[in-house]
Amino acid sequence: MINFPEILRKGKTFSTSKQVIIFILWLAIALFFAINSLITHRFNNYLIFENVFRNLINGQSFYGQYPQFHDDVNHYGPIFSLFIAPFALLPNWLGLIFWNVFNCIMLFYALQTLPLKTDKRVLIGYIAIPCLIESMLNQQFNATAAAFIILSFTKLNKNRGFWSSMLIILGSFIKLYGILGLSFFFFVKNKPRFILYLAMWSIVFFILPMFFSSPLTIFESYQEWFITLAEKNLTNTTQGSVPISIIGFFRSLIYDYDIPNLGFLMPGAFIFLIPFLKWSSFQDKIFQLLILASALLFPVLFSTSSEDCTYIISIVGVGLWFVFENDKQIRTVLLPSLLVLCCNFPLLLFPVWAHKHPISLAVLSLPFFIVWLRIIYMAWAYQPEIQEEQLLKASKLHIS
Repeated sequence: MINFPEILRKGKTFSTSKQVIIFILWLAIALFFAINSLITHRFNNYLIFENVFRNLINGQSFYGQYPQFHDDVNHYGPIFSLFIAPFALLPNWLGLIFWNVFNCIMLFYALQTLPLKTDKRVLIGYIAIPCLIESMLNQQFNATAAAFIILSFTKLNKNRGFWSSMLIILGSFIKLYGILGLSFFFFVKNKPRFILYLAMWSIVFFILPMFFSSPLTIFESYQEWFITLAEKNLTNTTQGSVPISIIGFFRSLIYDYDIPNLGFLMPGAFIFLIPFLKWSSFQDKIFQLLILASALLFPVLFSTSSEDCTYIISIVGVGLWFVFENDKQIRTVLLPSLLVLCCNFPLLLFPVWAHKHPISLAVLSLPFFIVWLRIIYMAWAYQPEIQEEQLLKASKLHIS
């Protein structure tokens, strides 16, 4: 548990009034939308989450239909049944409030661990607000998913491979997006030890739910999880369900919903890996942060399950791009366009029309995609001996 009063007292995180202001603003957003969801009875996502713990105790399927409790089904891994337990044990109204606050604090704390000057972390905090609102409105785990990826990077950056590997595996075992933390493996100095940590945590999180249910039930749950994800992926490739990702955007643009996912994933993975050819830059702090930004954007852009509330994961990558971007014209045009689309005006103003024209929703991914391509170029073109002084001045990066 994060001891924020202790952090505040020691001045480790809240070093300026600007950080206090943005933290209070984030917390107010989390509380407001939790209470709003309770008042409007719009908290089905949380009901799905808290019921997963009930299913663990009762030895029931994590992925079945439970219309007496909620609509839709769970899509998170079996370990999530323990992750949600502290909140599920509370009354729903209180559990929901704490759940939103927890996700908000986790991401905010992760931002404070980035090796950037205070003003830059505060700036990223403000940039993230539209996506934070979407995430808190939908009671999503995505803010913590983003926090796990960021913390797996920053812990590794401080030679804490034990905790970095734990966050990578836990994030992956809950929601597969966490596996992007493995892209930081190239920055690890002691790779054999890190692999052992990954293996150890995989075993721990695989068997941990078995202490609360039968091993056979949990083993079958993992099988059911992968089947459920495959079925969800198949459903999301149909015309009736268009993901808010670059996959959904291009399918809607050319009105061809039969393009296989690999037609997008293979080129995307190839582009993602291009900067990793610059092995000489692996230990450079700025290069590593650009890779982190890319890793935060990639899984959302190339997912068949992306929603508007999923972009809280990617928005931190956008913030990192903005910190390092030296071209003022690109910054001036691209960021405002991205933030305007984040507000989801088509859905808010013309909900019926927007649902009938999926591209009006999927277009949200386009500026994120452009930012991602720009990050790939910046990482590939980055030359420490030439650009370090210029980038340090632009980003006010603090390397301890």
